[in-house]
Amino acid sequence: MKIRASQNRVRGRIKSTCTFMSLAGLLALPVGAALADSKDGTFPTAEQVGGQVYIDPVAVGQKMPTDFDTYDMDGQKIDLGNVVQGKRSMVVFFISAVPVSVNELAAIEDFTQKYGKGVNLVFVNADTVGSALMGGPKAVIPNSVKTMHLIKKEKGLKSTKIYVAPNDALSAESVSTRLGIRGLPTSFLLDDKGVVQKVFVGPQKWKKGDI
Repeated sequence: MKIRASQNRVRGRIKSTCTFMSLAGLLALPVGAALADSKDGTFPTAEQVGGQVYIDPVAVGQKMPTDFDTYDMDGQKIDLGNVVQGKRSMVVFFISAVPVSVNELAAIEDFTQKYGKGVNLVFVNADTVGSALMGGPKAVIPNSVKTMHLIKKEKGLKSTKIYVAPNDALSAESVSTRLGIRGLPTSFLLDDKGVVQKVFVGPQKWKKGDI
């Protein structure tokens, strides 16, 4: 009986704590804020949340920004603008922590070699997940570069250049924010002036004529 009474007291504390946390979360929301409907998954409109939910992505006809920190496979800082300057390019932003994103790289390389003659293919890893746990901030780029070499070897990537562009999703200057990326991989097909011709979001069933 004593054990049951003790268990009931513990359950009561947990229930009270959860209730308090739930109420605290709701109280932290601004007055009039709308929540996603749990029944049909409907999300609130921009007007309901007081502004636009997503930043407008870089679209066809716009020049793709390249003035964010980017590093090569030796860990050296480079200018991504110089990498694509004067060349029709396919710039693919991916995330190394997600297998689906990494697996798409080989498919894109095979596709461009078959149907994208003359296209300058560039892979950019917008991910440094876990790097801070292995040596701190100074090791972020070196560790990320090591990961790129491993991916290149494991996926059998041949001549495609791979770069690292550290991404802080909470920063206004981050890669994902600047480009308005909503999913990875995201591939931008650019003309020789760096203007976007096509945008591909997520894995694709690549076919002749896509680029």
